[in-house]
Amino acid sequence: MKFLTTVTGSYPRKEIQKDTLRKSSVDDDQALEMIKWAVKEQSELGLDIITDGEGYRENMYWFYQLRATGVDAINKKYKNFSIGGSLDNVDLSKTHGNKGFGVECAVIKSELKNLNTKLAQKWKTARSNTPEHIEVKQTITGPHLLSRFSVNERTDLYPDDKSLAFAYADILIKELEQVCNEGCNYIQFDEPVWTENVAESEWGADVLNYIIKKFPGIKFNLHICGGNAHRKRGFFGRYTEMINAFKKLNIDEIHLEHCSLHYPMLDIFKEWDFKGSLSAGVIDQRIDETESVEEVEKFTQPLLKFFNPEKILLTSECGFGHVPIEITRAKLKKLVEAAKILRKKY
Repeated sequence: MKFLTTVTGSYPRKEIQKDTLRKSSVDDDQALEMIKWAVKEQSELGLDIITDGEGYRENMYWFYQLRATGVDAINKKYKNFSIGGSLDNVDLSKTHGNKGFGVECAVIKSELKNLNTKLAQKWKTARSNTPEHIEVKQTITGPHLLSRFSVNERTDLYPDDKSLAFAYADILIKELEQVCNEGCNYIQFDEPVWTENVAESEWGADVLNYIIKKFPGIKFNLHICGGNAHRKRGFFGRYTEMINAFKKLNIDEIHLEHCSLHYPMLDIFKEWDFKGSLSAGVIDQRIDETESVEEVEKFTQPLLKFFNPEKILLTSECGFGHVPIEITRAKLKKLVEAAKILRKKY
């Protein structure tokens, strides 16, 4: 189908959260109820591809680190991050500023092992509560981000971020094996910190390929953005600086920011002859205003220079986990409406 619609990953929790970056932990039953609610919401909005909503996560890194042996995600330590790139043409009002920031990160204490997120149960719940004609993808935080958002106190085991990322990859593989055994055939990695350290994107691609190689026949998507904590961009490395990493990737789909970027995202496809699908952020989850159909079309039309309509997916630039529910619903309704019009036009 032309111009499929999807969410990036996260959907708001039903209950308003005091801090959407540090959500409260939930038990298994609560997690499954959150998933049932989130998939019902997304399905009723008319989306073609949905997720389990990720509402059960504390955030996109603590969720994994709290559930693995060898990492202390209770007694966290601050780690500083850079802005990752040039601020030329950037509207600083939509960012965390121009000096980087510190984040509470889990601490590596011993060998990483025994990850138990119960993602297989979560995906199965999402799939069984979603109409058959709607596809359900499994989102998962990538090993590069998990490595960077760790304070490594065991350099005797993991001398650098790359070796730590491979260790995270090994424990993620075991979780993904269980997810795929339940019937999942569509997995999305989230790696927003490539834009914080573009030099590491090349080995970051190697780590992703290491995982992908274990799952022949599974469709893999990679989402890269500039961060979205509290609806603010934090990192400014450019996709055009990651060309070597992109050319390495053995993926079927790439999910990139588009509508609010301070540089032309499509320039990468002048150098990268990508044969897969593009999932493009044509709506901006960082602002409250709902985009018009005309605005969605304005950002979609340039994509047709590089991709056929059947290989273009329409979505937001990042997830809706930090966005009020009514704003989320309004934006996704408009996205679905715009896609229907575009299918008739192109």
